[in-house]
Amino acid sequence: MPKEGKITRFAFAALLLALWLVPAGAQYDVRPADCLEEPAGFRVHCAYVVLPQDYADPERGSVEIYVSVIQAASRHRLDDPLVYLVGGPGSSGTQLLRSSFRKYLNAFAGQRDIVVIDQRGTGLSNPPLYCREALYRLDEILQSRHADHAELALEILDECQRRLAQDGVFLETFHSASNARDIVNVLLALGYEEWNLVGVSYGSRLALRLMRDYPQYLRSVILDSVYPPQADIYLDAYYHGERALNALFAACAASSSCAERYPDLGRVFYSLYERLNQEPMLEVYTPPRYKSLKIEISGYRLYDWAFGWLYEVNSIRSAPKLIYELQRGIGHNAARLGVNHQATMTSLSLGMHYAVQCQEEYPSAAPRDYAALLDAHPHLRGFLRYPVEGETTLSRLCGIWGASPQPASVNDPVRSDVPALLLSGHFDPITPPAYADMARRTLSASYSFVLPHVGHGVLRSDRCAVRIAAAFIDAPRQAPEARCIGEVEPLEFD
Repeated sequence: MPKEGKITRFAFAALLLALWLVPAGAQYDVRPADCLEEPAGFRVHCAYVVLPQDYADPERGSVEIYVSVIQAASRHRLDDPLVYLVGGPGSSGTQLLRSSFRKYLNAFAGQRDIVVIDQRGTGLSNPPLYCREALYRLDEILQSRHADHAELALEILDECQRRLAQDGVFLETFHSASNARDIVNVLLALGYEEWNLVGVSYGSRLALRLMRDYPQYLRSVILDSVYPPQADIYLDAYYHGERALNALFAACAASSSCAERYPDLGRVFYSLYERLNQEPMLEVYTPPRYKSLKIEISGYRLYDWAFGWLYEVNSIRSAPKLIYELQRGIGHNAARLGVNHQATMTSLSLGMHYAVQCQEEYPSAAPRDYAALLDAHPHLRGFLRYPVEGETTLSRLCGIWGASPQPASVNDPVRSDVPALLLSGHFDPITPPAYADMARRTLSASYSFVLPHVGHGVLRSDRCAVRIAAAFIDAPRQAPEARCIGEVEPLEFD
């Protein structure tokens, strides 16, 4: 059983430091909590920090923010911790802690505490904004025909929104400004006066918000898979997905073994895409300890899956083989990875995800020029009707969610002189190197690196990136040594 922890850094003086961020009369409390994740060999303490749900009107109720502190291993501990901000929006820091600590956070845990915060609406924080309706109907989602997918998702999300509203959740209070304010209040309550951030994907957007609003607390910031606020991710994703697919096809062509086994990969992929849209495959897949699922593999679903394959190094290596298997009528391995990816996305806190995106990202660019997109990539015409965040469905989704847009200024470029390290993956289909370039233009003390064989989530994927990040944290005002990028071996495909 997890043991109950006591956060020894909680002190009345520390709480006073946070009071200027918490409105007068607001409920404010710190409560020790059980730790559900404890990396071996480290002491971990956990707590709930109670903060207003609505900072403008504290009488509207509270949120309980769950936090884990992994204490530094060294007796010569530094005062500035590393704070881990996960993405989504809607992912849970606690849920990802075990794998993230094993893959890279441990590299920073020698002299610094690691602080993991479940952002409002996610993980063990309360209220949770998970759409259990999606989990209850996961079989329907996975087995839906591509023509029915968006309508089914909208129906499920409508049920979720109505339930959350009936439960007293004010969805309009779940956005990056509140999220950033929560982060600062929690860290001040822990007794920290300065800290380092590592933000991944949406966590990088949240880190940029902290750079804008609370730079006085930041010693350094690592932006992994950079998501700048001025980007229009809902339109850009299609362009960036095509760019990443072309990068995959080029990498295979440049590899003698891949080119020999999987020749003309791009032509085969798009031919398969068109054929499966005319005659979808039906694959029966039985996940471990689960019932059999009948998965329709249309060209649209293939495209969606291929987009997801480009997130992870292992699935990037497997992608040419999966495409050729499907071309030969073999769908088991593709279905297995596709189902796992789709199930993982469904397990996000979708309430938090769409509360943030519909207030900040959806209204950021109007009207979106889908016509120009289709002129450049006409094969996407039918695909835009498939995802729940497509050309016609996105406006309906955000209408269901009913949250008012945040001020337009939330999507302005962030100008900051806080030292920042920007890390991008060459194959990333959603937050490509171009986004790091976009963000860096207004970050005066920044360093940017592209890892050549990585997709989304650079630090979890590449030890070279971890070494660069560790050097940066040690001396954030000087360019980190990055020779290991040039020493990377060519990508080997399955």
